[in-house]
Amino acid sequence: MNIEVEKNDIMKIGYKRINFAGVLGIVSDSDTANVEEILLRCILKCFGETYIITKVEDCVMVDEDDLYDDIMFITNLPFEMFEKVDRDV
Repeated sequence: MNIEVEKNDIMKIGYKRINFAGVLGIVSDSDTANVEEILLRCILKCFGETYIITKVEDCVMVDEDDLYDDIMFITNLPFEMFEKVDRDV
């Protein structure tokens, strides 16, 4: 079974997208991070074969008095390319 993805599907991964030193970082809930990592790898290929997840880090997010252990995917996709997709959606 093949799943087809498109560039704009990158907007559906994670709940926070950040400019991490010029490249795209995506924060995902730790409960869904495994599936989102697989999808993100596929979506990045829509931008070109050279774009990959370069690092996966634990990420602690603070929401008022609660702490959440989430996952951040750091890619080598230039943040400017992500912003273009965001504007075009």
